[in-house]
Amino acid sequence: MFDYSAKQKTYEIHGVKIGGEPGLNPTVMVGSLFYSGDKNVTDPSKGVFDKAATGRMILEAEEMTEQTGLPSMIDLVAENTEAAARYLEFVVETTDMPIFLDVVSEGAQAEALGYAEEIGVIDRIILNSLSPHSGDPIYEAIKDAKLKSSVILTHSTKYLLSSNKDPIIDELVPKAEAAGIENILIDTAVLDIPTLGISAKAIDRVKDKYGYPCGCGAHNALASWKRLKEKYTEDAQTMVKGVINALPTAIGADFVLFGPLKGAKQYYPAVAMIDAAYSQLMMEKRIRPERSHPRFKIG
Repeated sequence: MFDYSAKQKTYEIHGVKIGGEPGLNPTVMVGSLFYSGDKNVTDPSKGVFDKAATGRMILEAEEMTEQTGLPSMIDLVAENTEAAARYLEFVVETTDMPIFLDVVSEGAQAEALGYAEEIGVIDRIILNSLSPHSGDPIYEAIKDAKLKSSVILTHSTKYLLSSNKDPIIDELVPKAEAAGIENILIDTAVLDIPTLGISAKAIDRVKDKYGYPCGCGAHNALASWKRLKEKYTEDAQTMVKGVINALPTAIGADFVLFGPLKGAKQYYPAVAMIDAAYSQLMMEKRIRPERSHPRFKIG
């Protein structure tokens, strides 16, 4: 189990370790803010939002990190540069978490990277994401901003129903590295319940062949389950949400995009339990996880 062929890569991004063998470094939990449908956002085109409510959600995630040992990052979603700038200013003033920068259009994404570099927070930024559809301008923006961290999203209609994401990785990694990216995270692309299975297998394959930190947006499988609420009880729904977001960790994922940040209290304990269990695999090798690991936090 987890006997990978490749040496596992570990990065430290603004103080957060990500990657390595399962059970060693805690799973990084990535929660979204300002996404389409976020009730705290009142004007998505201008980036107007309820700062007090958003700040409370960030604080809750920080508290769950303290309780469970799972590091937190924010997936900052924005529909244009103006909104991204407003959101970014608030987040960097409110928390020290690293930030997945997830701007809808590529042009706005490039401008947002420039803004992050201008205000001196580019070291906290992880581009979300590069894909087979990314054009040359975004790679130029990466160079100009001196960005070091990016997600590579292995989403392509050609390989949608295949766990073999090698062709996408082999194409995009050299381009990312040429642009200056040093910390490469692989997102194995979840769209619905069937692709969650494909994504899970792909995580194991990518870690075995390449050693890159891997994860996925497991929550997308939950969002696609349209009849979940009408067919099952609230208790069952809560159980399903925990299982879906813990599944990637159970097969070795290094990070989980768990959906809206407000779900932190629901999902962190389940993922932390798996990390704590797998830490014994490290102990068996006479490798002791750090004291901040879930193994020492959840008891």
